[in-house]
Amino acid sequence: MKKFILCLLAVLVMIPAHAAERKKVAVVLSGGGAKGVAHVRALKVIEEVGIPIDYVVGTSMGAIVGGLYSIGFTPDQLDSIVRHQDWKHLLSDATERTDKSLASRERSEKYLLSVPFDKKPKEALATGGVIKGRNIAILFSQLTEGYHDSIDFNTLPIPFACVAYNLVDGSEVDYHSGVLAEAIRASMSIPGAFTPIRKGNMMLVDGGMANNYPVDVARKMGADYVIGVDVQDTLHSADNLSTLPHVVSQIVNLMVKNKYSENLQKSDVHIKVNVGGYSSASFTSTAIDTLLIRGEQAARKEWSELMTLKREKLELPIDFTPAPREKRILPANLDSIPVIPQIMPEEKRADNRLNLGVGFDSEKLTSLIMNSHLSLTDERRSLVDFTLRLGTTGYAQLDYAFNLDKMNRWQTALSYQFSYNDVNLYNKGYRISNYTYYQHRAHAVFQRNWKDIRCVLGVEFDQYHYNDILMQPEYVSQNVSPDNEYFFSYSYNMYFENFDKRSYPTRGMKWNVGLNLYTSDFWLYKGRPAIPVANYSWEVAIPTKERFTILPSIYGRFVWKTQVPYALYNAIGGLTSGRYKEQQMPFVGISYMELCNPMTAIAALKLRQRMGSNHYLTFASNFAFSSVKMRNLLNEDKIFGCGLTYGYDSLIGPIEASCYWSNRTDKVGFFINFGYNF
Repeated sequence: MKKFILCLLAVLVMIPAHAAERKKVAVVLSGGGAKGVAHVRALKVIEEVGIPIDYVVGTSMGAIVGGLYSIGFTPDQLDSIVRHQDWKHLLSDATERTDKSLASRERSEKYLLSVPFDKKPKEALATGGVIKGRNIAILFSQLTEGYHDSIDFNTLPIPFACVAYNLVDGSEVDYHSGVLAEAIRASMSIPGAFTPIRKGNMMLVDGGMANNYPVDVARKMGADYVIGVDVQDTLHSADNLSTLPHVVSQIVNLMVKNKYSENLQKSDVHIKVNVGGYSSASFTSTAIDTLLIRGEQAARKEWSELMTLKREKLELPIDFTPAPREKRILPANLDSIPVIPQIMPEEKRADNRLNLGVGFDSEKLTSLIMNSHLSLTDERRSLVDFTLRLGTTGYAQLDYAFNLDKMNRWQTALSYQFSYNDVNLYNKGYRISNYTYYQHRAHAVFQRNWKDIRCVLGVEFDQYHYNDILMQPEYVSQNVSPDNEYFFSYSYNMYFENFDKRSYPTRGMKWNVGLNLYTSDFWLYKGRPAIPVANYSWEVAIPTKERFTILPSIYGRFVWKTQVPYALYNAIGGLTSGRYKEQQMPFVGISYMELCNPMTAIAALKLRQRMGSNHYLTFASNFAFSSVKMRNLLNEDKIFGCGLTYGYDSLIGPIEASCYWSNRTDKVGFFINFGYNF
């Protein structure tokens, strides 16, 4: 027996100190909005040192990074997640473009600002925040797959806790159990910006309001040593409190100043990240890259402190490395986290909305568009739209639509539009005419909608009234002088579009084909056969590399009549279709409107290079064939144009500057514009 005891003691003596029960280490990640992405690279350095992590505690963005790290995402994976997100979309309730119907895309993508309203104002304010958090909740749900049930967070691969703030009584709420995605979402719910999370009798918002650097929570969980990563702002002076983000951060920092100071003293290693120049809303790609680098730099600056903790306090060998954890699998496409239909599909009921759009270009100057969209019934069967556009080309339009089925597939619609246009007409780069005209349009349609396709059968009345016609004398007799006209027409159009983005698409296709029959009495045009008109367009975005896209396109319009009424003349010019006339086709190299022959076909090619995340350089070229008769299309008027455009995809829409040239004018031109097309 004595020999057995002696042998046992000898074995125990031979066991290395680090194999016995060691002290526990927690990593605490502070809140700070976008600044919190710095936590990712700080965790990477802590892993490089070889310090085992037994607990992770976080607030706000620290809760996001910490929660994902605790279930197996590596720092490299987290780096990819934060750098590849479309944060503008993620921090909104917007539905992914590819999950919207064609009609929904067209209705929403011309406006800079869209504000929902309701018949009952109290209901519109009932959510408690501007953003419901639809997309961020979907992302959290996808990234935490396998942890959707209510669980004890101590059973995670690394025990985890996060902090929220109860708006009901001002108390701190520490999440140690529950649904992981919900806990993270509650911890980052900035008051007023995101809808609070309701849990029992509590309304939970951003934990930074109570405890932005929760070292005490880690100590209560059993941590013997704490490594804190701190991205909290220092207090600003009076001179630096001139912006809303700085004022908000100052208020929060003052609210938790005492607790922050106490927790700072409880930290064994304090990694303070330099976040100067950035705010909680700095989610641009440049800011995120910089903050990631600063997080790593701050952690490396504390390398000796971390090594001291490892060797002297934890008594671990210098070459000790924690056992590898099971690695999580990243989502397939980090550039666009897809909507999961069973979790949160696109809302069926149409919001009542007020919409506003602003555009500017160096030709038309400023244009403004206002729209109100109203659902007359809860079932979204009866819809009314009123749109007003102000500028050199302005209009007022009233639309009524009735959905014949609950899925909004079959629809009838009536519309009336009054438009005003001030037009300069050019020939080979020289202005030959200026006039104004009014147009009245009444339209009745019957249409079938699919997700990406719409087929429309319509009957239309158009009346044109021209005023203040000024024309160079030599063109008066060349049949280019406008005359007052009216038409009754029949039309059939088919539209398809599935681009991945409204501006600067990288994949997808768009096309349409249309047939119109113009008459003056529902059957004939001034005693002669009706005028048939066909139009088509096709464009595809082909990604060849990560940042380079090829966009070939063809489009044209054919009027089968030798003597064409002025209102139906083909026209080319500008960067967008329908600039001054509905049938005006875009043509790089011609800025203004030029008339062309009844048979016109255009082939175009764009080569687009993305620089950074939102900067684009586009080379465009196009070739137009125009003739009086189809058989002469390739032999008569040939027009070539090309141009180079720099564009920036901003929050207010594309901001672009272009230079261009064409053999039609033999001149170099310049064009500046910003805002969405409308």
